Amino acid sequence: MVSMLFCVHRCCRGCAKDYFTIKIKERNIMEAVCPFCDEPDLTDDSVAAEYFNNLDIMLKNIVDSEVHELFQCKVRDRALMSDPNFRWCAACASGFIADPNRKRLVCPDCQAVTCALCKKPWEWQHDGISCEMFAQWKEANDPEYQAAGLERYLAENGIDCPKCKFKYALAKGGCMHFTCCQCKFEFCSGCGKPFLMSKKCNVSAYCEKLGLHAHHPRNCLFYLRDKEPKELQKLLEENGILYDIEPSYSQSEGCDSRKCPVMEQKELVDGIEDAICGQNIENGYAGLCRLHYVEYLVSLINKNRVDPLSIMDLNELQQELRRADKVFAEQKKTESDDAYHDRLVQVGCTGYVSGDRWMAYLVTVLYCGLI
Repeated sequence: MVSMLFCVHRCCRGCAKDYFTIKIKERNIMEAVCPFCDEPDLTDDSVAAEYFNNLDIMLKNIVDSEVHELFQCKVRDRALMSDPNFRWCAACASGFIADPNRKRLVCPDCQAVTCALCKKPWEWQHDGISCEMFAQWKEANDPEYQAAGLERYLAENGIDCPKCKFKYALAKGGCMHFTCCQCKFEFCSGCGKPFLMSKKCNVSAYCEKLGLHAHHPRNCLFYLRDKEPKELQKLLEENGILYDIEPSYSQSEGCDSRKCPVMEQKELVDGIEDAICGQNIENGYAGLCRLHYVEYLVSLINKNRVDPLSIMDLNELQQELRRADKVFAEQKKTESDDAYHDRLVQVGCTGYVSGDRWMAYLVTVLYCGLI
């Protein structure tokens, strides 16, 4: 019999060998915990370090030698990912420690060259110019880059793990509780904020009542995904930001122009799979389904740092102010919904402004030329 390391459970040697072999070869070492109670919690780095040291000793006498060596390699790679100079190759997804003073990073496995700053494949046109200038050149001069249109835009603005920095060329639609397959960090795919259980989150005492949750900013897709595209388009127009409504050439000439071509992560019975969205596209949504068109519009809102307060309804505004721990006055009986809405927007932007002080505050703001 084999005893688990951080609990009282035991299992036969053969079952332990099969279980840990599958976790090491086909899954992730972060899943190599007790098969009965899922202990210990490996999100705590100090606990994980101690557990893997002890597990290494135990596995040496249980699994085959090549499986044990693979486990040691994965533990090593996990430790390397915590190094601030660790980088992922843009071509083969191998990881390596990079020279922090070098902009051109050469992968030791496939020899592909990656930019250390923008993490994109290196091209000679990038020499001597910033990543922003190179991106502008690419957009203006590369036909393939232009043809990819919004499909390319969503892929390049995909999901980055805030912990290990692994990049996923996937859309953020669907469930926004994302688990990195490399380090098992759980975070919001819209804003990168960690998902934590109530007792592990110390933002406020109220967190204890929330269970698994994240503290999303108000411009996160988590809050804006239920908005109608027309509302998001209006917000962009009010701030002078252009957006697409027609599909790009590659989408209109693709294999099936009626289906959304964006890649996303789908949860299946056997596990997680990367696949195209495949939902029907809608007219005026730039060749995308509604879900991914909203994601595209929200990405423009975030990129241009537009505050979405003005398109929130009264209930959403009140919820946002409560989340931000801001005090606001109740609506007066003689106050219209529009006037009260505008007052709550100002509270959200500048802090608490009481109902009685509102007119004096507005006069002061107008006089000083602040709006």
